[in-house]
Amino acid sequence: MTALKHYFIGISLPEETAKSIYNQAFSLREEKQFKSWVHPLDYHLTLAFLGHPESENQLEQVKHDLEKSLVNNHAFQLQTTTFQTFGRPQSPRIFWLGTEDSKKLAELRSQVYHICKHADFKLDERPFTPHVTIAKKWISEENFLDQRIASPEQKSFTVAGVDLFETNLDKIPKYHSIHNVMLR
Repeated sequence: MTALKHYFIGISLPEETAKSIYNQAFSLREEKQFKSWVHPLDYHLTLAFLGHPESENQLEQVKHDLEKSLVNNHAFQLQTTTFQTFGRPQSPRIFWLGTEDSKKLAELRSQVYHICKHADFKLDERPFTPHVTIAKKWISEENFLDQRIASPEQKSFTVAGVDLFETNLDKIPKYHSIHNVMLR
């Protein structure tokens, strides 16, 4: 039986930035015990998780509305910040790299969120925390809080577009862009 495909709208990281982040996390992969580490070509910032659409029309509407709504948006710079976690601090579910606060990113996310709601997707209502997931599910017996994690080198990159991604759990990398909207 084929797994249901899931979709999300996000921002791909430039390959050079992704490689730099991956290299910075290399020593962590050797020492820190997470169940899975994200492939660097899967690094992204999620703007809206769509899940499984009720119909192909929902995806087509999102594609159309992204093209129409983002036509006047300009590319902008974003900078990474520090490693952080989601979940219990002692045993986190997600280990991630944050980004600086950005008015342009918040506005872009708001536009994307509105487009997805208009297409009748049920979206997560938690506050937006822009981040790049690096690893998932702490599996060590040791307390994560006892680990020393060096602050990463901050990287600035250009947000040049928005992608509609399809998730393929049986492939590496597992996120595949099926529609891209370039920013001006």
